[in-house]
Amino acid sequence: MKKKKHSLLVIIILLCICLTIYFFMPHPPCSLSSFDKRAVWFAYGDLEQFSYESKESFEEDFSQAIENIKDYKINTVIVQVRAFSDALYASDLFPLSRVITHQESLSFDPLEVMIDIAHQQGMSIEAWINPYRVSLNQASFEQFLNHSPHRDWLEDATQTIGYATYQYILNPASQSVRDYIVDGVKEVVENYDVDGIHFDDYFYVSGTHDGTTANQRMDYVNMLIQDVYQTIKEADENVVFGISPQGNYENCLNDGADIDTWLGEEGYIDYLMPQIYWSDQYGEDKKTTTFTDRCEQFAKIPRHQSVMLYAGLALYRAGDAVDEDYGWQENSRNIASQVQILYENGYKGFSLFRYDSFLKESSIQELNELLRQHA
Repeated sequence: MKKKKHSLLVIIILLCICLTIYFFMPHPPCSLSSFDKRAVWFAYGDLEQFSYESKESFEEDFSQAIENIKDYKINTVIVQVRAFSDALYASDLFPLSRVITHQESLSFDPLEVMIDIAHQQGMSIEAWINPYRVSLNQASFEQFLNHSPHRDWLEDATQTIGYATYQYILNPASQSVRDYIVDGVKEVVENYDVDGIHFDDYFYVSGTHDGTTANQRMDYVNMLIQDVYQTIKEADENVVFGISPQGNYENCLNDGADIDTWLGEEGYIDYLMPQIYWSDQYGEDKKTTTFTDRCEQFAKIPRHQSVMLYAGLALYRAGDAVDEDYGWQENSRNIASQVQILYENGYKGFSLFRYDSFLKESSIQELNELLRQHA
């Protein structure tokens, strides 16, 4: 009997030792192939740098951009085709994006070209839409005012909300606004061979909360998100719908992004990609692990089995010495370390903001370190 007790005690001790080693020893590096989505955001500021003089010149510029990213194991591009209630494609609902193209008209369809090039390179491509933003500056305001078929909405307080000079969003509380946005998504999915529809973090922004509670804001946005999801799946069930909210959980809820519901219930999104844009050397003491803390916070939210969790990473901050987030100026291993942390917390993908960063020396150092540790 004593021998059996002794054997059981030995087994328990060995098990405790193994568990201690597992939880406290560093995990082996993950491989980039461990992630289903390895994406790059092409923001309107990136797309603005391409030539729109001809189809050939645009093809050349976008093809070169794909060449610049593909060696870093990227398999998805997320292109911002609606930044200011405009369109970088042929639309009956939105005016041509003069902010991006600097043209009055085009002889070709940029989204069609980008889809062809991405698919030829074996990459997925998602159409990035900013659902509510009308304008952010004088140029985008004048574009909407002078060229949108719905410019009269600016005179109707029920359709838009102005929150600063030249700055407007469509009013999320308006049913006609929701219908308009949903119709715009349907137009893209039915007319283009996109692999996904992607929303970013613009919902109710600072200055647009007046007259609503946090719960009301989430309810209004949720109505849109459900309608968009259903519309996409009815048009093509293989097209995914994802949202990339800001990486501050409390701010998300305050601005109408009901991430608990989106993650926890079926019928809202296929993936969530919070923008976790901090390092783990935050604050004056350089010891606040902000990235890890927020990564774990999102990972702990109960998640429906059909919803994937990805993260947005701030490649653009490489070498940044602007604020108290010292990690970005202290070393060039931030992205590589963050990818490992994502892996250990069950994330299945990430996206790097933004394409322009792939051309900067400080970002290239981060990318090379990413390949060195995880290729």
